[in-house]
Amino acid sequence: MKHKFDDLFKAVPVHDRKGRTAGAATRTASTGPATALDKTSSAAWEILDEEAEIRAQKTARLKAAREMQKKAALKE
Repeated sequence: MKHKFDDLFKAVPVHDRKGRTAGAATRTASTGPATALDKTSSAAWEILDEEAEIRAQKTARLKAAREMQKKAALKE
């Protein structure tokens, strides 16, 4: 029986670009009363998510700029 390379990864959960698996740590509002710790955790996660998004955008811009420089250098 032959196995394809992709078959090896079927059991591995899919991660988003922040390294979390889908549904692993949902940060939705709970139905119960929010404690101070819950509020702090939510605020911290929001800040971390915003920073990660900004970092991802910056990385994409820098990568695009590097590729443009490489293309320009090859043309010369």
